[in-house]
Amino acid sequence: MLEKTKEGLSRRNFLGLAGLATAGVAASIAHPNAAFATEDGRVGDWARDGSETVDVPNSRGGNASSDDGTYREHTASAFPADDATPIPPRSVPASWDYECDIVVVGAGGGGLNAAARSIELGAQTICVEAAGLWGGNAQSAGMCAILGGSRLQEDKRFAFPTYPFDAQKMTDWAMDEYHFAANPKLIYRIAEGGGKCIDWMADCGVEWRLGEIPVYVAPKKSTLDHHVLKMKDATDAMYKFARNAGADFKFNTPATALVQDDSGAVVGIVANENYEGEVYIHAKKGVILTAGGFCNNKSLLDKYIPTAAMGCASSYLVLGETGECFRMGLGVNADVSGFNSSASFDGGVDWASEGKEWARFLYDGMTQLSRQPWFTIDRAGNRLRYMDSRVGEDGAAAIYALGDLATVQMSNPGHRGYIIFDGKYEDYLAGFGQEHCRKLITPDLEQIEKVPEHYRDWHHGVQDAIEADVLKKRDTLEELERDLGFEEGILTEAVEKWNACCETGEDDFMYPMPKEWLHPIMTPPFYGCRIGGNLYGTKAGLMVNDRMQVISTSGRVIPGLYAGWHTAGGAVGENSYVGDVILGSLLGDVSLAFAGGFFAASFANDADLDA
Repeated sequence: MLEKTKEGLSRRNFLGLAGLATAGVAASIAHPNAAFATEDGRVGDWARDGSETVDVPNSRGGNASSDDGTYREHTASAFPADDATPIPPRSVPASWDYECDIVVVGAGGGGLNAAARSIELGAQTICVEAAGLWGGNAQSAGMCAILGGSRLQEDKRFAFPTYPFDAQKMTDWAMDEYHFAANPKLIYRIAEGGGKCIDWMADCGVEWRLGEIPVYVAPKKSTLDHHVLKMKDATDAMYKFARNAGADFKFNTPATALVQDDSGAVVGIVANENYEGEVYIHAKKGVILTAGGFCNNKSLLDKYIPTAAMGCASSYLVLGETGECFRMGLGVNADVSGFNSSASFDGGVDWASEGKEWARFLYDGMTQLSRQPWFTIDRAGNRLRYMDSRVGEDGAAAIYALGDLATVQMSNPGHRGYIIFDGKYEDYLAGFGQEHCRKLITPDLEQIEKVPEHYRDWHHGVQDAIEADVLKKRDTLEELERDLGFEEGILTEAVEKWNACCETGEDDFMYPMPKEWLHPIMTPPFYGCRIGGNLYGTKAGLMVNDRMQVISTSGRVIPGLYAGWHTAGGAVGENSYVGDVILGSLLGDVSLAFAGGFFAASFANDADLDA
């Protein structure tokens, strides 16, 4: 760790400390809690009453932290953010508490890459993180990488839209998908640089394994399988690389404001060190903001992504994404890009409608159950289309279905869908055969140890929903109709028509279910649940150019300020509802954050992406 000083460190002393970091990493990996320095139950500074603690049950009682912090409880008190106002910058202090070249805000996927890249390029680097550990949302999420250009993809002779890989062709395809609403230079940067980021991460120690699909190359008969449980390996590898090289990570230390000098340049940050007091950190080369978007800040959603605010029923983001980095950017007059652009999965279970938590984890049993091809209607009784995610006969993996179905669920009248099934539902699950994030978690799943024990059997998550009356279990359809809030006759008449189709073996809907999915709803008890989108990425953010420099409302670069995704916006243009070009951008979602940190650190340190 870098020593706290008013004068900073000499280059010689800094390099000398790099070797000491190796032992520290080894110790933290061997004893995970040693690196976190956080009390049990402490998830940050977000409690509703302003205190630093919230009540977090153990893993048998909820989506709670395991010993290494892989998952955390999503309690309402942990996500009260409801403020869209800018956070004003501070003036340059008489003296600084810490000196460095680069300050990185956030130690998630983007921040880890920014810190690792900066330290690799010889920059004295400090990374501040509000939580007690590294990894952020990336450690419990999946990754779909650029559709061509990496070494692994070249080995497979794969590229999209055609082989050999051509960044311009990729950009042209994406700009058409984005209805020409994005900055083509920025999209080209993503297309051209994504493969370089993947290769660089491999050189840093990340093991990309085809078939386990952190790198998506769409081979025949492939699926994403349970890549969701594997990304923590990538964040651990990048953290280890950065720490070994000498980057200083300050956990439990959220950034609270930017520091701006009289010329308008951002020259550092203010942080709440260990939640005990403010420190001023001087960044001689630049500040890189990577601490996520604002998926759990309701005021920011309402103002900048109104369609998501209306249509999304939940958010699975682990560490909250409450928007402070975005608001700090607004405080120095940063412009915004990607207005009304978001990315969602299907099957957002509406726990909030029953007074429960709005934010829920991606894998909790009930979420997966909600994503199956049940009989689904809107509040008027109209059928809603289902998007199949099974691997097709041609080998195509229908990953698009995850986002496309979210659009269906979010854009119908009332912005909610209703799934209905009967007491025989478990008999039908094997025949549905859904892939990707729709697979049910079972005890025999690879890397099941990364899932809290309570949720290693999907039945437990479903039972939690039944006990909370989020999944309503009723003896009659009439009771279910009433308690789901339908007008009398709407649900029962819709089910009667569905049962008639099941009896004939032919669905008369415009987008019919296959015959093998036609299961009548006749056997009590009857089940029903409200669903919308499951928000996982806000694509509105600070405007950046293709060098990841933040742009002010005057159109000029704000000196010293860089932003990676998802603090930055513009990756899918404006008004990209669900933003589904390979689940949110050319790079997927988590990989977009990884690449953004890599890009920002390269340019903040005056290096090109090949350096």
